[in-house]
Amino acid sequence: GLQVEATCRVDELSVGEAQRVEILKVLYRGARILILDEPTAVLSPPEVRELWKVLRTLKAQGDTVVVITHKLDEVVEISDTVTVMRAGETVGRMATHAATPSSIARMMVGRDVVLASDITHAAPSVSPSASQPAALLEVAGLVVGKARAKRDVDGVSFTLAPGEIFGIAGVEGNGQTELIEALAGLRATAAGSVRLNGASILALDVRERADAGLSHIPEDRQRRGLILAYSIADNLVLGQQHRFAHRGVMQRDRIRTNADRQIAAFDIRPPEPVRAAQTLSGGNQQKIVIAREMGRDFSVLLASQPTRGVDVGAIEFIHRQLRAARDRGKAILLVSADLVEVLALADRIAVMYEGRFVVTLPRAEASADVLGPYMTGAQGAVA
Repeated sequence: GLQVEATCRVDELSVGEAQRVEILKVLYRGARILILDEPTAVLSPPEVRELWKVLRTLKAQGDTVVVITHKLDEVVEISDTVTVMRAGETVGRMATHAATPSSIARMMVGRDVVLASDITHAAPSVSPSASQPAALLEVAGLVVGKARAKRDVDGVSFTLAPGEIFGIAGVEGNGQTELIEALAGLRATAAGSVRLNGASILALDVRERADAGLSHIPEDRQRRGLILAYSIADNLVLGQQHRFAHRGVMQRDRIRTNADRQIAAFDIRPPEPVRAAQTLSGGNQQKIVIAREMGRDFSVLLASQPTRGVDVGAIEFIHRQLRAARDRGKAILLVSADLVEVLALADRIAVMYEGRFVVTLPRAEASADVLGPYMTGAQGAVA
């Protein structure tokens, strides 16, 4: 039930495809003790159900399965017992039948947490004014990849309005990464048009697109979002150094003032501007990236896997920041392998499969059961 392209080199696979290979590898080897670290982070709902069937079969055979995950609904569904860790220590153990996602989250964070699965989707609180364009981002017929080869992005078109979160769901490896990187200026396009605030940006480089109002939260914070050896303060101005320099000399006082403001606004811990980013937890590293991209003037935000690998407390905070930006009239393109996250945040949802949008639905018509078949290609449509 896990789809992989067997003839591809592993270094050519996306994170999600590589994870599926890793799961298949240990299952094929017949491991008696199986430790799965975030196994469903990049799987579609049907693939998750197939994986659960395999794990239940292994359990029935007397094998031991340990699942490490932040998806608390899955903890309740698949496990027999739960162990909760916080700050490197065990803070609770219980039989799963005595637990709920909320009670587990409370132990994980040490306080009550609003989970994405508990959120009732709220419509945008703003509407375009006469001074705002009907669409802040317009993408038409976008193609990424060689003309004669299989295209990574194959003729994608959509618009993004002020005060809207447009979510893209799908199993990783279906062109989501290439789409976001093409929009951000990190990858060349073969055809199509991209307009930001009414003006074409295809001829602009990454810095020029940022200056035009485009922000980008990359899917891999350590490879694309941070220089780990740099301080928090310096990472908070990456890509904007020209705004914090005078005649080629960095203005350290302004950089420190900016850091103090962003650290406070986005709750980066510990609040030490000179501390190297590599010494922070994954959640706080992600907050640096989000603070930098959301803490400046922007009109459109490309948010790719914004909560990957962060704890439930940080997820709650990041979701709140995304909604607040939308309610200020910003436009957000959200790409996430977590379907619960997409359903909680997005106002419209498209499913991407093999480089194309196979369906686009308003949030009111979307659910895991509706979107799941599109994510695996079992059901196709023209978006």
